[in-house]
Amino acid sequence: MSLVTLFGKLQKHEMELIRLHQHEENDKKRKGIALRASSSSIQEENDKEDLTKIEEDDDFRFFVKRFNKFLRNKKKIKENQTSIQRRKEKISP
Repeated sequence: MSLVTLFGKLQKHEMELIRLHQHEENDKKRKGIALRASSSSIQEENDKEDLTKIEEDDDFRFFVKRFNKFLRNKKKIKENQTSIQRRKEKISP
């Protein structure tokens, strides 16, 4: 393939890419926002289920957070008791 033929094909390819890019931009500008319609009763049930799941997740997260706090406090109390016992043992040999 000659150099001239190669450059010609490259220019043709670049022109095609530019045309496709412009076509895509025009399509994006023409498209409007479309909303999908669904049955209201089915949608309401789905929304309620989603809301229930979210609330359950929040409740579970809250429970886990409180439980972790409880365990940390319990560990601190145990450490304090252990340190008090060690001090007593050091004081009264």
